[in-house]
Amino acid sequence: MTERIVVGAALVDGGRLLAARRSAPVELAGRWELPGGKVEAGETPEAALVRELREELGVAVEPGERVPGQWPLKSPYVLQVWTARLLPGSAAPEPLQDHDALRWLAPAEIWDVAWLEQDVPAVRRTLAQLGL
Repeated sequence: MTERIVVGAALVDGGRLLAARRSAPVELAGRWELPGGKVEAGETPEAALVRELREELGVAVEPGERVPGQWPLKSPYVLQVWTARLLPGSAAPEPLQDHDALRWLAPAEIWDVAWLEQDVPAVRRTLAQLGL
């Protein structure tokens, strides 16, 4: 089976990382993740990141660089993370779809939330990449 990419956004603002708490599906509800979603057929990961954050959080973002590595999710999906920043004039992020809460986490607060297990290594690599 061909790998399918799920993009996660390391959305950073003022040295803080955005975490989103899942509201669905039930087995993931209440756990935290980097926001994002599945790359659709014919879509680049960067385009998927922009689309997913618009749909899930109501924000306009500019993708940055890819964080090295990828992390296995439920087969056939793998997680890839890109840095991203809010575009000037973008609305503040809101949990519109699949999430019920958002938190901007300063470096000292990163591990204050219960991350999804599959996001933990991605978050660690992202922090190293960003120097947080």
